[in-house]
Amino acid sequence: MVKASMILALAGFCMSAAPAIAGGEEAADTVRIVLKFVKHDQANGPVARFDPASCPSCTAVTTPLFNAENARETVIALRVPRRRSLELVFQSPREAVRRVILEGGDLPFRHGAERIVVQVPPVAADAVTAAEVATHIVEPGMVLRFEHADPARRAGFYATGPFPDVQRRAANVLQFAQREVVRELGLGEQAEHEHLGQIQIMGFDTNAPHGHTDAPPHMHMHLRWPGNTGTQIGHYYIGADGLLTHNEVGVKDIPGGGGRFGRGDSFTTIGPNGRKIYTHRITTEGWLELGRAGDTPCLIRPDGTGFQSGAIVRCSGHGGRRIAVEDDQRRGIVTVRTGDIVEVFRYDRDTGALLSPETVVPPGPSVYQAGPIDWMKNNR
Repeated sequence: MVKASMILALAGFCMSAAPAIAGGEEAADTVRIVLKFVKHDQANGPVARFDPASCPSCTAVTTPLFNAENARETVIALRVPRRRSLELVFQSPREAVRRVILEGGDLPFRHGAERIVVQVPPVAADAVTAAEVATHIVEPGMVLRFEHADPARRAGFYATGPFPDVQRRAANVLQFAQREVVRELGLGEQAEHEHLGQIQIMGFDTNAPHGHTDAPPHMHMHLRWPGNTGTQIGHYYIGADGLLTHNEVGVKDIPGGGGRFGRGDSFTTIGPNGRKIYTHRITTEGWLELGRAGDTPCLIRPDGTGFQSGAIVRCSGHGGRRIAVEDDQRRGIVTVRTGDIVEVFRYDRDTGALLSPETVVPPGPSVYQAGPIDWMKNNR
């Protein structure tokens, strides 16, 4: 088991470690890209095939799960010259492609006779995330990554067998329940004001984008350190009953720095300053405790037999808030109910990108605006 003293030692090591420098001629001259060709209809078979004559210096990437074919899209991975403006040709049935996506944005393309020409901008580093379908909700010191489990896109570990619908719905609830605790305790503001990094709350992908098998079903909440090295990433596994089973922890870029934490065991996340920040504990029932290190934790318990039906978040000072989450993938809407508060997050069904407004447009320059609120005064 990882003890707090071990993580504290890693904190000191990581603050002084020099960053790794990638070498090799291939790494300097070429990069990998993943292009997602979104289909007009749920066509059977690929809607795009790369024409190597359009780019003699480009080659196909054959790494498992970097390419994909399903009812929604054709995903193609290529190695291309670094920082070059390219026009790549793909064989394609007329009007079969609705969008071409690189990373989180659309690329311009034009149709020809049984082909499309895609304009690719200069790419400086690997750009391989186009097949991801996740919505990011950003708050002070925290980001919640909400993955959309679409059976039509299932791949990798989840390509066959029962689809993990119960576990995915449980992860949805646990993600927003943890967000509620982060808000309640001011952990995000602490991470931001003390320059500790960013708290990241995540679930799991079911479509294995760029080889990310993400299995068995689990959820996360970790503090991403500046520079990443030293980040302690817990994997809170979810059983078929929608309850938590155990936590497997790894420390980023430090082999052997992790451990397994079963029901009843606590795991404390350490910041890059060497201080204990927050503690998770899976209870003997498969519920979750989360709190500021050394303080009385909040309890997240299922609202039913498993977390798939909802959760009750109970922190010191209030009687509990019910959390319920619904992902309507047909309409592209995530609805989150926290007590009597109803939040609506609209997203792009092809990419998961958040479409709902994220910030308030500032008022005119003549309007007085108060400075930042000292979060310490409001969280002590």
